[in-house]
Amino acid sequence: MSLARFLGQDLVVALGKLDAGQVLGPWRGARPQECRRKMPFAPVLYGEDHAHGHAELCLLLEGRCRFSFDHAGSVLEAGDLVICPAGLAHAEAYCRPGEGYRLAWWNLSEGEPRLHVTRYARRSGFTMEHLMNLALLPADAREKLSVLRALAAAVRRPETEAVREALLTLTLALYRRVLDGGEAQLDTRAQLVRRAAEFVRANAGRALALADVARAAHVSPNYLTGLFRAETGTPLGRFILAERVALAQRRLREPGASVKAVALELEFVDPFTFSRAFKRVTGRSPKAWLAG
Repeated sequence: MSLARFLGQDLVVALGKLDAGQVLGPWRGARPQECRRKMPFAPVLYGEDHAHGHAELCLLLEGRCRFSFDHAGSVLEAGDLVICPAGLAHAEAYCRPGEGYRLAWWNLSEGEPRLHVTRYARRSGFTMEHLMNLALLPADAREKLSVLRALAAAVRRPETEAVREALLTLTLALYRRVLDGGEAQLDTRAQLVRRAAEFVRANAGRALALADVARAAHVSPNYLTGLFRAETGTPLGRFILAERVALAQRRLREPGASVKAVALELEFVDPFTFSRAFKRVTGRSPKAWLAG
């Protein structure tokens, strides 16, 4: 689906239908587990300790999904909007492997506010459909990000109209930008992949998990790995290993370097694990490669 159609039809319609009973958050009587059917959370994308230093809003556009909110699980229905304040743990997953759903996430970080749309389907798994940079919007639209941050941090449940108006203002600003020919600039999936790759290269000297890279990119590990492979053709885990081995090769060429010293310096568990990883990438052990 084109970005213009998503913004001008799907998202505008969903926000227009938002009512008070669908705005869920940390307030008493409005928490997802208090308003929706409880269900134990089974982590599929990431663990229940997933949290950020910024607030996030999650709108379920289609289907239903499990949602963990402050370590308590429930089932969201289409149309539900969950407001997650900064620092509050949250996570999502499918109810059943064959049951799909679609979500819109507003990332309200000060430096890199974004709107991303994700989908789960049985055949394709978890995918990211759109990723938009909200920092590129006009100042009047960006002011609504400050409004949403304040609503997310408020001690009382916000008025639905205030939430709806802020989200619709952002959506219509994005829509106008797309109609003016800005879709390529707004859709920042390639930029996200590039940032992830730069983080890996800058940190190849230490042990890196997929979660570390995803945290730096402000998205979930599952979505980032799927997006990275779609954009580059290379699994993110393989890219991380290749960059670490490339750095190891440079270190091994230095005078007085040894396999053991380089393995420990780059935070591999032990020289055996390092040699196995090295051979997986190069086809040869470090000693054989040095003998070359």
